[in-house]
Order: sequence, then structure tokens, then C-alpha cells
Amino acid sequence: MSVHLHTTIPRKTDKILVELAKTHGTKSRVLEKALDTFLRVEKVGSCDECTIKAKMIEQANLKEALDLTALERKTLDGLLEVSLGDRTFDEFIEELQIESLNKVTVIKDSIGWGTPASFKELLFLTEEIQKLTRLFDVVSYNEIDNTIVLRTKVFRKIPEIIAIQLATILEGTKSSFDLRIMGDDIILKMVRNDTFPLKKSGSNSVLSHQFQKRLERIRPALFKNDLSLVGPGFFDWAQKHLNEPVTDLATMIEDVRIVLGVGELPKEPRDFLNAIVSAGLKFNWLRQVKILEESKEVLTITFQAVSPAVAKLAINAFSVMLATRGWKLLGFDIEHANGRIKVEFAGLEDQSLLDKLAELNTYQTIVTQFLDMIPVPRTILNTLASKVLETNRDQFSAVYMVVGEQISNAIKLLARNDRERARRLAEKFVIENINAVKANAEVKFLSKSHFTVVFKRIDPLVMVSQQILIESIFRDLGYEVSATAFQNLLDFNLKQIEKPLLKAISRKAVMNNLVEAMSASNCNEAFSLVKSQIDKIFPEDYPWTIREVGRRLLEMYREVDMKVEIEYFEGGFTLKYETCPYYKLVKSGQKKWLCEFRRKTIEYIIAKVTKEKKGRIKMIKSLLRNEHPCEYAVFLKGFLE
Repeated sequence: MSVHLHTTIPRKTDKILVELAKTHGTKSRVLEKALDTFLRVEKVGSCDECTIKAKMIEQANLKEALDLTALERKTLDGLLEVSLGDRTFDEFIEELQIESLNKVTVIKDSIGWGTPASFKELLFLTEEIQKLTRLFDVVSYNEIDNTIVLRTKVFRKIPEIIAIQLATILEGTKSSFDLRIMGDDIILKMVRNDTFPLKKSGSNSVLSHQFQKRLERIRPALFKNDLSLVGPGFFDWAQKHLNEPVTDLATMIEDVRIVLGVGELPKEPRDFLNAIVSAGLKFNWLRQVKILEESKEVLTITFQAVSPAVAKLAINAFSVMLATRGWKLLGFDIEHANGRIKVEFAGLEDQSLLDKLAELNTYQTIVTQFLDMIPVPRTILNTLASKVLETNRDQFSAVYMVVGEQISNAIKLLARNDRERARRLAEKFVIENINAVKANAEVKFLSKSHFTVVFKRIDPLVMVSQQILIESIFRDLGYEVSATAFQNLLDFNLKQIEKPLLKAISRKAVMNNLVEAMSASNCNEAFSLVKSQIDKIFPEDYPWTIREVGRRLLEMYREVDMKVEIEYFEGGFTLKYETCPYYKLVKSGQKKWLCEFRRKTIEYIIAKVTKEKKGRIKMIKSLLRNEHPCEYAVFLKGFLE
């Protein structure tokens, strides 16, 4: 049944009806179509969007009902790869930031994006991100302080993961904010546009530091209580800790026993070796291992590790553990994740079981075991060193020359006075020391007698100190050293001196002699106790020079913690004994002959180096009211040059 309708409409609307009537037939038909469309839009939305809108409503309801969060598939895959050890944490975070930036596009399209100009707009944006991802809840906010407190719904033990995603999204929307972690909550604060760059740098630094600390607390315990197997990603992340010498051997042996499921490890050396190799596979350190028998006593173990860091750890750990059953390390190779160990059964009485291992950790071994170092903040050290370099160049040089001699002595001990091995250890130490002082330089050994150090930037403090140190090391190892510096380049040329290499002074042996001498009852008894050690330190058949005698004396006293200064003059040198920590420890009766004992020792050394010719020694003065520390002049002119 038709109904007659009479109405008045604007001329503009009538023109629209006329235009639409060309498509739909009549004005009445246009009105009928318009009403039908309007009714459907009111109920389910526009025809063009009804399917999408219905699906969005369904997804929103499902999210709320099932408490789902919008995690990217790549994020979950990344976490799985990290847990399996196939990816490092740094790589995971980098991809997480990329995925977070992709969400910025979604936000722009969904909420009519614009850079927040007020705290209310930032709050609105944060709530929209919360609705989109459901990764966190907005717990509270304060319009006076412009702060929003967020609580994570996932990764509650590592809220930094959510904070990194949120910070990346907000940066993509050009928001000005500061972000901090407080406990398990994220504190978001709106800041002024002009202070944002500074806040951003500080926030990123703090966030990164907090993240690192959090990972250190929750990272898998390597071998605690029960065994925890970890993969190559963890080892790559922890590689800086693996460069240190293996010291906690008892714990590692216990872990081997646990992973093999045995009450006690085999006593027989060959069975013990097989057990250690088997444990390496079960630890998930190694993928495959081969043991080749070269002779009855010599074996070669080749393996493929899960990462380069693990290859280095395996050689460290296996060498130390095998040494407990008398297996001596003859050689090793590392090429990426592939390793090779050559061992020989030498028995526990062999004192050189671990000599070869020093080449793997040269820097750590020398610094930890041989040098008397204390930790000092780098900025303070650089400031003090710069002042000394500017005001007293001689003192600056003397410090690094002494350290170089100490390093050289350690290298000679590790090399057991093998000149070729000492050179290799020195070269390795130079490279590792450059990295340790963070000099950002490249060391190139062009031949056995020529190498260069190229610094990325010119730093006089670093360049001068490294030049003096390197010269001192190689000079004490028996080389003539010529060094030139040009802009950011140090160039070293070495010429081997044709004379035997002096044996290193053993701190343990010198200290034992000193303790024995202090227990003597008279000067002659004390001297008889140290005479054999003096013969080893100052061999009679060595072609001594005046400076070599002086340096050797300083090395000897340095090993027993006595502070002695030396000044050379034409024909000899003066020795100034500034401190003697043992003077106050001896009995009162000993103090009367202790200075005589020192004089007799020096006279005996002079007789040895001059081959019984008449060198002279003269006491200049007693420094502490005629007590033990004294100053001597040693005259060697005419006997040594």
C-alpha cells in the first residue's frame, strides 16, 4: 500500500536526489534505498565495513574473555631461540624494537594519530596502546606530576622487555617522555620537548643497565646444584667471563660427575679422558668429537663446538681437568667453532703440564698471577697519568718501563726461558693489552722482527704509554728495539741480541730464601743460605753490562716487595734502599748484622759479574738513624761497560 508523502527540502538536497535518481530510477526509489541503508548501518555498521567490524568485536571479546595479549609471532620465536641458545639477548632486543615500530603504523590508522601535545593526550595514547596490545595495565596516573604507572601483564620477571616495546612505540609517535622501571612497574612521565633528547639518552642508558642487571640475576646458573644445560647464545653473551682462567675446578669436576650420572670419576687416565669428552657432549658444549691415537702416550682430540666461545671454554676446561690425571697439553688450535687439543700422558710429577695453556689466556695469566695491580677507575687513572706525562716525563716513562720488565719476567717464566715461545707470548700480550686498555687499535705483525700498532684516533697518553711498555717488554726479552711514532701509527723493529736469555727470577724461590735467611743466627749463616739462589740469578758465564746488573738487582728486590731506587753514573750506579718490610720482623740481635749481610751479598754479586775482578761498593749513608735501609754506590768501571 503506497503512502503519499509531502515535504519541503532544501534545493541542494533536491539536486542530490535528482543526481541519484539517474542511477536508481526515481526520487522515491532513492529515498527507499537511503532509508534501508541507514537502518542497516544503525544495526551492524556500514555494508563496506560490517564484516571487518564484526570480526574486530569478536576479537576484542575473545581477548578479554581469554586474557590474551598481542604478542608477535617473531617475539615468541625469538624468546624460544634465546632459551635454546640459538640467539643472543642483544639480537632478540634488536628485533623486538623493529616489531614495536611496526605497531606505530597500526596506531596511526586506528586512532587518528597525532603527536601528544598534553598529558591527557599522552594518557589517551597509552590507553590505546594498552587496548591494542594488552601487554600492560594502566594502574594509576597523576595529572599534577604528569606520570602514569603501568603494570606488566606478561614478562613480569623482565618488565624491561615491555618497557623497551613501549618506549619504541612512543618514540615512533614522536612523544616526549621519560621512562623508568620501579620494582616490577613501569613509570611513564611526560616531559618538555626541549628536554626530551637529554632524558631519552639517560632513560635508554638506565634501562639498558637495568636490563643487563636483571639478566645477570635470572640467567641460567651455569652449573648450580643441579646441572643446567645452556646453548651457544648464552655463551656468546657471557664470553667476557669465559676469557678468565678456569679456577673453580672442583665445581666443574663435580658437574662432570653429575652429568655422567656416576658416583666417582675413573681413576685410570685414559678412562678419565673418555669421561671428560663424553661430558662435553652431554653438557651441550660439543656437537661431535673424535679421538685419534698418535702413539701409546699421545692423543689428539678434535671437536666441533656449538659456538666459538664454547670452543675456547672447552680447551680451557678440558686442559685443566685432564692435567689432574697427568695429561700434558702439547698444543691446541681454534678455528671459529672447531677445536683441536693434542695431549700426552706425562704423569703428575711433570711440572710443565699446563705451560701451553698460558698462550690461550696470556693477558689474564700475567695480570692475575704475576703483576701487583689494583683496580682504579679509568677516568681517574687517565687524569693522573696525563698530569704526570705533562709535568714529569721521566717519571711517567720509568713507571711503564718497570711494568714492562715485570711483564717480561712473567713471560720468561711462562715460556720457561724458551726464546721463541717467549716472543709468541709477548706478541699475544701486546694484542690483548691493547684491547684491555680500550685503545681501539689494530696490531699487525708483518714479520718476526717488524710490527705496527695503528690507533683509530690520536691519544698521546695511550700512544706514549704503549710505546714505552712495548719497548721495555721486548728489550728485557733480549731484543734491540727501535720504535717510531707518526700521527696515529707506532712502528716497531726488533733485532735479536746474540747473547743467552737470562732466566726469569722466581718469586717463590727468592721469598723462600729470604725467609730462611731471616731465621739465621748470624751473617755468615744467612749468606750461606742465599748463596745458591744468587748463583742462579747472576750466572757467572753471562756477558753482563752495568745496566743489566742494575736491572737484575731491581728485579730481585722487587720480587720480595722491597722498594729500591737506582741511578746510573759513568762506571756504576747507586742503590737507595727506601723500604725493607722485613727489618721490623727480625729479632733485635739480627738487626746488628742485617745491613752487613746485605753488603756481603752485593759484594758477592759484584765478584760474580766481574769474574773475581775488583769491583767496589761504598756505603754512602744510613737513612733511618743508622738502621737497616741504606744507600750504596757500586763501582764497576773498567770491568763492565
